[in-house]
Amino acid sequence: MPQPDQRLPGAVRRLLPSAVRARRAEADRVAAERAEREQEERERRDRQERRRRRIAERRDAARAADPQIRILDADGLQGPAREVVAFTARGAGDRNLGLVADVLESAGIDYFVVRGRSRLRRVVGVHESHRAAVLEAMRERHAMSALHALRPAREGRPQVRSAYADGALDARIKRAPVIRFAEPLVAPTGRLLAGLEYGCDVEFWQEGARLTEAADGPERAARLRCQTPPEVRDVSLVAPRPNLVADVLPPSAQQRTTVSIGGRSRPTYEPFAWTLADEVTFPVDVVYTWVDGDDPAHARRRARFSGQAPAGLAANASRYISHDELRYSLRSLHMYAPFVRHVYVVTDAQVPGWLDREARGITVVDHHDIFDDDALPTFNSHAIGTRLHHIAGLSDRYLYLNDDVFLARPVTAETFFHGNGIARVAFSPFQLGVGDLIPGEVAPNSAGKNVRALLAESFGRGITHKFKHAPHPQIREVMLELEQAYPEAVGATTRSRFRSPADVGFAATLHHHYALLTGRAVPADIAMRYVDVGAPDAAERLARLEAGPPVDTFCLNDLDTPEEARAAVQEMMRDFLDSRFPFPSPFERTPAPA
Repeated sequence: MPQPDQRLPGAVRRLLPSAVRARRAEADRVAAERAEREQEERERRDRQERRRRRIAERRDAARAADPQIRILDADGLQGPAREVVAFTARGAGDRNLGLVADVLESAGIDYFVVRGRSRLRRVVGVHESHRAAVLEAMRERHAMSALHALRPAREGRPQVRSAYADGALDARIKRAPVIRFAEPLVAPTGRLLAGLEYGCDVEFWQEGARLTEAADGPERAARLRCQTPPEVRDVSLVAPRPNLVADVLPPSAQQRTTVSIGGRSRPTYEPFAWTLADEVTFPVDVVYTWVDGDDPAHARRRARFSGQAPAGLAANASRYISHDELRYSLRSLHMYAPFVRHVYVVTDAQVPGWLDREARGITVVDHHDIFDDDALPTFNSHAIGTRLHHIAGLSDRYLYLNDDVFLARPVTAETFFHGNGIARVAFSPFQLGVGDLIPGEVAPNSAGKNVRALLAESFGRGITHKFKHAPHPQIREVMLELEQAYPEAVGATTRSRFRSPADVGFAATLHHHYALLTGRAVPADIAMRYVDVGAPDAAERLARLEAGPPVDTFCLNDLDTPEEARAAVQEMMRDFLDSRFPFPSPFERTPAPA
């Protein structure tokens, strides 16, 4: 029987007013819930800490097994990455394809290359029934690597990512209709060169009959890009998402063939090996114009003729200062433009000391090779632009780049040309201005106004806008026509040693507008940034360029840097370009051993 002192608290509580008892009961309940939540939070933190320690131990083990693995925590990506000493965007994509395809082949898992919609990624298809085998084989091969797996974001679902070295993959990834596999690549400086966007996507295809039987089958069937009769779809292979060719492969299209990717033969179905109608199949070369303003011989020649230079910005010395832009622009070309067939560098009896003239894929062209002797020497970029299409061996369609233009991410030939050869020209938001030529106005404005006069007479059209400081698509046929159509204006520009208010902007303004007016070019857009490196806010603009959003190209133009600021600008540019493009291109001489 309970002792009286044990019954007393209950008895006392029963004597309390009901409102007081209710408040105390609620307080007890709240305290109990708080204690339960705190216990759950402690347990959650303990689990997180144990997982963190396990991940750290696994990462340490992975790094010990492979010294090229680094732990990255930047650019929105956290986890293992692979350090590399060379990089191209195509090579990164091909590498990730190999990390997947080689495992599938070793495990005897059937797969086929798919023509995906991204210019960054490779895609392979695998039958849905092989999902478990794929995951098991990838885990066995890559458990202690820098490989990541993710479920791409789709239709409102967030991206989900796991690193193999960190342990088991998230269950949402394992169930995903598409799984992306990628090793992030970093430079020795720690800069992220290629993230998960360069991965290899594994699509899990299924028989159409499975789609028909699914609860959401009618809805999914309605979203297919290839609308096929149900009786055909039921015996077809069906993709989990659209691609460039077909998301339904009927039996008649399931003939096997191979495609060569990165020097390896990979299996596919015949439609995925087609050359598509909008693909560029013609060769595309690149032409650079370059001058070394630090060259004493060039400076003497320029001084000898400088009496002919018009006053104003056109003859400013900073336009001729070399920041080694060409070296880094070529690096960007090698990293991001694998479609380029050959590079030509047009110079005035100069060759950069670092350039390997014997390297495959590059030719140095002297002004004497493309100019008549009576037009030389020239220090006028407008004049040089009138003769580039006379380079021996140059492709009929090519890109013209100033050496201060850089690629910032992968581009394709289709960025600049349509498959039928039509050029894609990118207008600038900046305008030429109207009215007569204005003394002292910037040379592109006067050269553009002169083009306006020519085209107004020929076509009755007025032109208003400049073009972006980006790679300029060029058509030799158009250039040759322009020489015939406007011989006096073109000839006078060719023989103008320095920029003159009478020049025409031949290579961009005249070529692009004439091509537009004759049906050989169309307006297009390219994401680019322009930075005047001599401006007071240049460092801030470079920082914004680094931070994003991403662009296709950028231009670092030394418009008119004061002499006292040139050393600082040189250092700023070198630091920026060294970080952005850290590896030598094949066009650079191999440094002599120390």
